[in-house]
Amino acid sequence: MPGNKMKKTINPFNPTIFHITHVKSGSQWVMQVLKECAPERLIDPKVGVGHLKSGPLVPGAIYPTLYIPKHRLDLVLVSYIFILRLRLYKEGPGTRALLKNWYNFHIKKEPRRQFVVIRDIRDALVSLYFSLKVSHPVLAASNVGDGRKALNELNFEDGFLYLISQRGSAISDIQRTWLPVWQKGDALLIRYEELVADELVTFSKILGYCQMEINPMHVRNVVERNSFEKMTGRHKGEEDVTAHHRKGIVGDWRNYFTDKIKEEVKLRYGQLLIDTGYEKDMNW
Repeated sequence: MPGNKMKKTINPFNPTIFHITHVKSGSQWVMQVLKECAPERLIDPKVGVGHLKSGPLVPGAIYPTLYIPKHRLDLVLVSYIFILRLRLYKEGPGTRALLKNWYNFHIKKEPRRQFVVIRDIRDALVSLYFSLKVSHPVLAASNVGDGRKALNELNFEDGFLYLISQRGSAISDIQRTWLPVWQKGDALLIRYEELVADELVTFSKILGYCQMEINPMHVRNVVERNSFEKMTGRHKGEEDVTAHHRKGIVGDWRNYFTDKIKEEVKLRYGQLLIDTGYEKDMNW
């Protein structure tokens, strides 16, 4: 188990860091920067956020790419009352892990930091469409294959509407449930668009919030090494639909939305776009 292997090298007095995000919001980019800044602390991610559930959480570790709404993290940082209510006190490794998490984060009150990276859901959906249809590896433990088959059997508009109905709520649920946490001051909210606009400033903001004391020159080198241009050999805006890093720009949805798609997105996510600060009203 990754956590157990790393206990000897992780300082438990550092805050445990939770990188909350959703698909197509630079999750692998952010994870790589975190990994290069503090490799000894990063817990390797697993499909289905299995790295959160493979044992007791390791105080002081970094848990990246957590594609989860707030209540799912709450289930991991579970309270003892919840355990009793669900009769989870029976002996077993899952129960022992939950009890350990409860003890560390509710009784000992181990420090933690959580930052949430979101993206304009319109751009996230466009990026997801091309990823699912063309570039994302088909993993045995994922439903990529089914989505790819469906999208390749439909024209763009019908395929995009299918994507919204099947995958859109996973993105919107994460944004909706974490917004109040940020508003209360219990999380840092980062927009993908901020990262694209100024990588160094925004990553430095994340590292500062997470109390990661990293040499500024090292941070600069890590950020530059992981820029879109360095990773792809292309400038932002130069598209490669077969690549994980397809285009690297903001506002690309305008190049693809038909009137029908726009109305569906307004119906489902219009208020969310206002709440997340991407629009002032429905007149877009």
